[in-house]
Amino acid sequence: MTTKFQTNLSRRSLWRRRITYTSAQKESIMQNKPNFPQFCAKNSYLEEKQTHSNPIFRVFFLTHFAHSPQSNPICSELACTACPELVKGNIIEVSNLFKTTPAFCELFLFLTFPYPGYNLAMQKWTIQKLLNWITEYLTKKRIDSPRLSAEILLSGVLSMQRIDLYTQFDKQVSQEHLQRLHDLVKRAAQNEPVAYLLGKTEFYSLQFNITPDCMVPRPETELLTERAIEFLRTRPEKQLICDLCTGSGCIAIAIAVNCPHARLIATDICDAALSVAAKNLEKYHLKERIKLLCGDLFDPLVPHLDVEKFDLIVCNPPYVSAAEFENLAQNITDYEPKLALFAGVDGLDTYRRICEKADAFLKPDAALMMEIGYSQGHPVRQLLEQTGCFDEIKIEKDAQNNDRIITAKKHKH
Repeated sequence: MTTKFQTNLSRRSLWRRRITYTSAQKESIMQNKPNFPQFCAKNSYLEEKQTHSNPIFRVFFLTHFAHSPQSNPICSELACTACPELVKGNIIEVSNLFKTTPAFCELFLFLTFPYPGYNLAMQKWTIQKLLNWITEYLTKKRIDSPRLSAEILLSGVLSMQRIDLYTQFDKQVSQEHLQRLHDLVKRAAQNEPVAYLLGKTEFYSLQFNITPDCMVPRPETELLTERAIEFLRTRPEKQLICDLCTGSGCIAIAIAVNCPHARLIATDICDAALSVAAKNLEKYHLKERIKLLCGDLFDPLVPHLDVEKFDLIVCNPPYVSAAEFENLAQNITDYEPKLALFAGVDGLDTYRRICEKADAFLKPDAALMMEIGYSQGHPVRQLLEQTGCFDEIKIEKDAQNNDRIITAKKHKH
C-alpha cells in the first residue's frame, strides 16, 4: 500500500528521500566542491518503518515548494525529525551541498529558521523577511494582531522604534538577535502576551515596564486617561488625584507627565505590582509627585492625615464577571493576574465598594472616573445614583461602541 511518504513524485505530494554518502563524497563537500547530481546515485525511497543506515542527513520536502515557498512555512518540529544531524551541527555539508540547488536552499531555510545558527551561512535574514515570516507564522497559530505582534517583537529585540523597521527593511539581523527572536516567537505562538515577553509595553505614547504581576494596559484605557487629563486642565493649579488599582502605574504616570502641577497618590492591593510601578516612577523621575501605597482601594488612605480631599479619583478596577471570565481568551486567563480581572459573580463588587466611600475623599465639584465593562453602564450608574452625592453622571462609549468610561461629578456644595 502506498503511504503518504511513498506517493508518486508526479503527483506533487509529500515524499521522503534518503541520501547516503561515501567518505570520499563527504570529503568532496568539505572541500567546497559540491556536485549534487552525482551524489544522488544511491538515492532510494524508504518504507515508513525502514531504518536509516546512518546518512549525513535526510530531508522532507513538498514538490510544489520550489514554486511557492512563501505559502508553505514548515515547522521546526519537522526539521528536528527530518534532519537530526543538522541540529547536531553538520552545517558545512548542507550549506555547501545546497549552493547549487536553490529550491533546496529555500526549503532548508524554512526548516531551520527556528535554529538560526544553522542557516545564517546561507541567507541574510533582513528585517523585511523576518516581519513577513513571523506575521505568517503567528497568523497560522491564530494569534490576535499577528502583524502588530511581529512588529513589537522585532522592534523590541532590535531596540528600535516600530516605525524604524520600515525605514530599515534591508538591515540584516545578527545571529544573536535571531536566537533571541526565535525563543520569543515560539512563546508568542503559545499565546503568551508580547508585553510580558519583552517586559515592556506602550501606553499613552509612553514606555512602561511590565511583568505578569500587572495587567497589561489596554488601548481602551487610554480613553479614561485622556478624559482625566482634560478634566484636570479645567481645574486650578496644584490638583490632587487618587489612582485606585494602579497596577503598573500607567494611568498615574500618564496624568503626571501631561499635568505638571498634579500630585498623585496611587494604591494597589498587590505589593509586587507596586514594585513594577515604582520602577516606572523612577524611569520618569516622578517619585516626588506620585506616592505609592499598598492596600485595598481607599484602605491605605487616612483622611485628614495623608490627604484632605481629591480633585479627581480615577480607577480602572477589576470588572470581569464569573461568566465572562470563563470565556476570556487564553492569553488573558493563562497569564494575566486574576486579581486584576475578576470582580465577583456579576463583575460589580469593586464598583460597589468604591461608590460607598468615594464621597468622603472628593472635594466639592470633584469627579470620579472609572473604566467599565461593555455592558456595565446602566448598573454602575445605578450604584452612583444611590449614593446621592453626584449631580452629573455621564457614560461614554469607546471606538467599538461599547460602554467604556463613566464620569460622576460631585455636588458643588
